[in-house]
Amino acid sequence: MNRPFPEDPPLAALRDEIDEIDDTIHDLLMRRMALAGRISETKRAAGVAGALLRPAREAAILRRLMARHEGPFPFPVVVRIWSEIMSATLFAEGGFAVSVFAIEPAGDESRFTDLARVHFGAETPLVPARTESGVLRAVRDGRASVGVLPVPADAMSGGVGVSAEPWWLTLAVSDESRPMIVSRLPWLEGGQVRSSATSALVVTMTLPEPSGEDVSFLAVESSDTISRDRIRAALAETGIAVTGSVVWHGESGEPGRWQLVEVDGFVGQDDVRLRQFARLLGNDIGRIAVLGSYPRPPARANGR
Repeated sequence: MNRPFPEDPPLAALRDEIDEIDDTIHDLLMRRMALAGRISETKRAAGVAGALLRPAREAAILRRLMARHEGPFPFPVVVRIWSEIMSATLFAEGGFAVSVFAIEPAGDESRFTDLARVHFGAETPLVPARTESGVLRAVRDGRASVGVLPVPADAMSGGVGVSAEPWWLTLAVSDESRPMIVSRLPWLEGGQVRSSATSALVVTMTLPEPSGEDVSFLAVESSDTISRDRIRAALAETGIAVTGSVVWHGESGEPGRWQLVEVDGFVGQDDVRLRQFARLLGNDIGRIAVLGSYPRPPARANGR
């Protein structure tokens, strides 16, 4: 018969303290979820339906935690814990679900489901879509709260080219209420478990909010004579710094093209700099659509 190993009194006291901390953490989680329930009730009373993803708010929380973090506990694990907490709260507030672009069988460059699961939590329902347009429809129709899509290929790192007509162009030419880019995955570069270097963008039907450190996307309709360098120079003259771009041409023989431009900082549709940019290029550009923005991920500090 095995006998229990006699425990050293100082060790037992330390374990009792850990048990006390665990109980406190559990109490706070239950209290947080109860508050989420009250928020949901308040929103329903005000006529607001469903859960609203607020990446700028989440980024502010995680940046604050990162600034105060110390000790050997890995900060990427803190991010994972908070992702689970916030996702569970969103689901409790109104049936949160995520539509994910998924290729079957998944390859190293297309494992967006892994990114979505890590960021949005183990219990959040994932709705796979075999096409990018399927993701957009799920978000627009309300079958999903958010959509996870490939970062456009070309000059922007981590992208995967998968469509003859890219999803961002669908947003740019839409005259209806359209999903907006609000986040990028993974939020903490190199800090979350993932099977490859895949990155993704997150879209939702709510407008993005500035977080203080952001990246924005502009879609610019232009003539064939306008180069990326000229677009970059004109935006720079208005005070907007370009960090990447993608060019899309229509069918053979069709005039004009579209450029997706990634820029530093938060840019809204009514930004006065966009009107200045349009004046600088005159008739060489047509429509200018702001497709959204995302909070810039922080650099991972010393493996924390």
